[in-house]
Amino acid sequence: MKIAIFGAGSTGCYLAGQLCLSGFDVSLICRPIIKQTILANNGITMSDYQGFLATVMPQKMITDIEQTPTAYAAFDVVFVTLKCHQVSSIANTLIEITHNNSSIIFMQNGLGSFDTIKDTLKHCNLLQGITPFNVLQQTGGRFHKGTEGVFTLQQNEHTQTIQTAMQAQGFGCDLHPDMAPVIYGKLLLNLNNALNAITDLPIKQQLSQRESRRQLAGAMTEWLNVCQAANIALHQYTKVKPKWLPLILSLPNVLFTLLAKQMLDIDPQARSSMWEDIQAKRKTEIEYINGAVVRLGKQYGVNTPINRAIVAQIHKLEQFV
Repeated sequence: MKIAIFGAGSTGCYLAGQLCLSGFDVSLICRPIIKQTILANNGITMSDYQGFLATVMPQKMITDIEQTPTAYAAFDVVFVTLKCHQVSSIANTLIEITHNNSSIIFMQNGLGSFDTIKDTLKHCNLLQGITPFNVLQQTGGRFHKGTEGVFTLQQNEHTQTIQTAMQAQGFGCDLHPDMAPVIYGKLLLNLNNALNAITDLPIKQQLSQRESRRQLAGAMTEWLNVCQAANIALHQYTKVKPKWLPLILSLPNVLFTLLAKQMLDIDPQARSSMWEDIQAKRKTEIEYINGAVVRLGKQYGVNTPINRAIVAQIHKLEQFV
């Protein structure tokens, strides 16, 4: 099975590393700076907050595929790890580097980016996946997983093979036949990405502050209200049902610390991908996360002032950088 990671950044490189260690032929389609970093450090180094450490070199790193896609053989599986706003521009390239039985797995946060491209790629299997954990690029070509969770993919023949191989190496990989509840449930947790970028604090430190948690609780409540109005089911990612998360987040610090130990079992330096985008002066995915809450709120008649304010704050930070 020939696998490509299209748009390999922090999450894509971590995924590539796990797939390489699981025995797959993996190519990175990436920016030149990512290729240079990996070559300079003799491979992708993966680490996590529980002490895991490994280095592996992908089979190939491609930086010019959008200019000459026909120069490369077709891939059996392509993981698209680009940001949401970049997805719609790669349809023609994806057609050139896949075949009729290929699986293209879209790994974007939030809602909406998949809809912009799926109608033009009907020749192969279109799937979705999520990364329910945090990965940040560190110095020395290291990609560090700072929170718990495993790659979660839509189920088909290809992803079943991937799951089997990854689990044999001790890596988790969850499969679901229906990704909609999974993606909607992940959005509930992703609402903190923007707040983490705004506070400019590590996630663990941010969540230790009650006022920041109350903002997150308010944003989550708005999404839960939208989901209720739209009759949308949410996958449960934590030990408590999604509807209880705002209440737990709003508790005084002492009670929150006692009840939410799992939330705080993360690397002390872990930060959100949106924080990383702001620091790197890149456009964020805010319109596909908190912005999606605002749009669906309007559609179903649910007021979403907290998420609307968060969107405005992130746009200000994007202009500032």
